[in-house]
Amino acid sequence: MSMSQHRGSMNQIVDRVADINPTKLGWNLVVGVVRLYELCSQSNPADVYSLEMVLQDEQGDRIHCSIPKANIVVFKTLIRENGIYSMRNFIVKGNNNFVKTTGHKYKLNFYLKTCVSRLPSDTFHLNPFSYVPLPEIEAMVGMNRIHLLDFIGQVVGKENAQDMVTKSGQQSKCIALYLEDL
Repeated sequence: MSMSQHRGSMNQIVDRVADINPTKLGWNLVVGVVRLYELCSQSNPADVYSLEMVLQDEQGDRIHCSIPKANIVVFKTLIRENGIYSMRNFIVKGNNNFVKTTGHKYKLNFYLKTCVSRLPSDTFHLNPFSYVPLPEIEAMVGMNRIHLLDFIGQVVGKENAQDMVTKSGQQSKCIALYLEDL
């Protein structure tokens, strides 16, 4: 057994999120779901394209995971935000999305052989927040570090809403907010 693995409660080897790479399909994870949301089709916002998740293991490492439209019906009623799960068998791909939910080099895709089992909430302490101090966020300006983060602060100002057009050609609004650390 390598240093990057440990034995789960049923004596199965549990892999660490930090070690995930495309060399195998049989990854066996024990993770919490820290974010869960639907990604809608750009051409039809009422049509759900995929179910998206951010998974976190006991060590706090995170990875993005997608459930394609064809498999949503199998997993949607089983998986809940802040739940703890045993998950195994994924397709591992490069995390090449423009907006990344995590800093992990790879992301996971569910397929028909993906197995998910809910575990007791006391399996490990899941802290779904990854707070980043304001100076670190300010240092990211101009860098290509686009991923989810958590911040506690207050809104101290805003600009007027600006009209904008999304990549799909839809009209939208954008508001710049000014934040201050607490």
